[in-house]
Amino acid sequence: MFKFRLKITHVLFISFILIYIITYLLNNPWIEIFELKTLDLRYRIRGENKIKTDVIIIAIDENSLINMSTKFNDEWPWNREHYARMVAKLFKLGIKAVGFDVSFTTPSESNIMSNGKSKDDILLSAILRKYNKVVLGTYLTVEKKNFDEYNPEFRKELEKNKYYLKYSFKLKNPEYLPLFYPLTAYKIIPPIPEFSSLVPASTYEIGQLDPDGVARGLPLIFKEEWALEKGYSTGLFPHMDIILYAFYKNYDINNFIFDPKNYQIQIGNENIKTDKNGSYLLNFYGKGKNIFDTISFYDLVYSNKYDNYDFKGKIAILGYSATAKGLYDLRITPFSNNEPGVYLHATAVQNLINKDKISRINFFYTIIILVFVLLLSLLFTSFKKIYIKLISFLIPITYIFVSYILFKNNIWIDTFYPLLSTLSISTIDTVQSVLNESREKKKIKSFFFKYVPDFVAQKLLEQGKTELGGEKKNVVLIMSDIVGFTEKSEKLSPEDVVRFLNYYLSQMADIIRNKYYGTIDKFIGDLIMAIFGAPIEFGDEVDRAISCALDMRKKLKDINIELKNMGFDFEVNAGIGMHYGEVIIGNIGADFRMDYTCIGDAVNTTSRIEHLTRELNEWLIVTGEIVKRSNKYKFEYIGDFKVKGKELPLKLYRIKEGDKNE
Repeated sequence: MFKFRLKITHVLFISFILIYIITYLLNNPWIEIFELKTLDLRYRIRGENKIKTDVIIIAIDENSLINMSTKFNDEWPWNREHYARMVAKLFKLGIKAVGFDVSFTTPSESNIMSNGKSKDDILLSAILRKYNKVVLGTYLTVEKKNFDEYNPEFRKELEKNKYYLKYSFKLKNPEYLPLFYPLTAYKIIPPIPEFSSLVPASTYEIGQLDPDGVARGLPLIFKEEWALEKGYSTGLFPHMDIILYAFYKNYDINNFIFDPKNYQIQIGNENIKTDKNGSYLLNFYGKGKNIFDTISFYDLVYSNKYDNYDFKGKIAILGYSATAKGLYDLRITPFSNNEPGVYLHATAVQNLINKDKISRINFFYTIIILVFVLLLSLLFTSFKKIYIKLISFLIPITYIFVSYILFKNNIWIDTFYPLLSTLSISTIDTVQSVLNESREKKKIKSFFFKYVPDFVAQKLLEQGKTELGGEKKNVVLIMSDIVGFTEKSEKLSPEDVVRFLNYYLSQMADIIRNKYYGTIDKFIGDLIMAIFGAPIEFGDEVDRAISCALDMRKKLKDINIELKNMGFDFEVNAGIGMHYGEVIIGNIGADFRMDYTCIGDAVNTTSRIEHLTRELNEWLIVTGEIVKRSNKYKFEYIGDFKVKGKELPLKLYRIKEGDKNE
């Protein structure tokens, strides 16, 4: 009986963890669907959160459709004159920015003049030129074949319309971009050039729904393959909602930066986190119509009903309401089965303004939590007495309470699966205990200590910091310094010094890191220190370092040509010192700031050798330790030189161009 019980417990414990991991890795939705429902339940328990909003909705509703038809004989889609009137009136009433959850991707067909232009388009263009804190909607061509099937003339016009490209994201840590999977379309269909040349245009897509068909987030970043394919931009663009937020905060909308390493958008002085798909998890306040002031389009534009309403400093979003018959734009949300999409945009903008984003605990920490609560359940069930075992049922109850408290503080911790697994473990163990209470404790303990420990995670959780440390290692060290840079820099403005250094160091660092796989240790002004042989050894460190130095020398010719094009009236030359020796290398620093670097006599020796390049009028000087280990290059003896910190003189050499085999 004992062996049978131990086996069942073992299988359950391992199975719960493995099922969760495998389900996550395979993107199987069944656990996620149940988890999403628990999130909705938390919303329902919390109820609507009435807040003071900074976003208002201008509704294309039934009232507007009827009045525009009867009083202007204007059926949907309306003449653009009406939108021009709306924008002008809103800004006169003090609105901060306006977003259009509709698109104007083709010229108007109404009020056409003799030159073929529409008076409506001309009027709206004039208004947008005057009031340019407006974001116009675009829609997306999902696949290339759809775009290729467009009328050739229309396609040609679309390809000429590139104004929206200037709002694309700049990239930080671009090497992590392959780990980013945003909403992707082949081509953005922007508003006509008369509009997109004046104001930003961006998608209003809600994006992919959750596995249960509910909209709980939207993409703050989307990708256009066409722009990337043509080399016009990074191909990544901000969503309409984050541009509206940038307008609200008076940020520069031409300076959106995305960091795929940390999945965060940098705008102004803020970092806005997304998930690996660029999606932003919404924090719903309630049904949109109960939270956000909703104003009928017709009443706003053609009546004085809202002339005394306080529009100052707010954002207005134009979109379809639930009553707009025939204009379907409804979504399912945690609070409604028929929520107009415009309220999701309003929620996103308000979340950004209030810093109200729901943050979900990531998969790694969810696994840690799952293991922890399972272990806690096993801890209680390991006791012999039944009444103590029954305490284990308090774990899921406590977990529900904690998850709800965290939710009210905008933290989403997965609840369904930990709840299911802890209840299952507790229930099965209690049933087993009734059959064989005397042996349960020993069995649970054996299981606990044999299978649970995770050294790395345990260390991180217990210590809360990364240990400092290092190792002794023989490496090749390079130090390169510009000859006479101090004198040159004194004649430059601080901005030009930075511009020069950024260009020069980038060119040299590219050769060291990307071509010869060296490690950039540090930049000290114009000095570059690089390591070959750590953290990874390839076996040819000396010859790779020499080849790198030769390429750095050759690169100076290109650099000097480019410096002239950049407006600098001088050329640069660099001296390079190279040495092989033992160092202590590793993460060195304080626990809040560390660098992967090396220290030791070899570092000081390399520095001294680099300084000798001026005195000896040599561009590259190496030590005898380098000469002894080179299998590829030939050298010429310079002489013995005494350097500070060394009792005996160093034998120094210059390189002779060409291989040993030549």
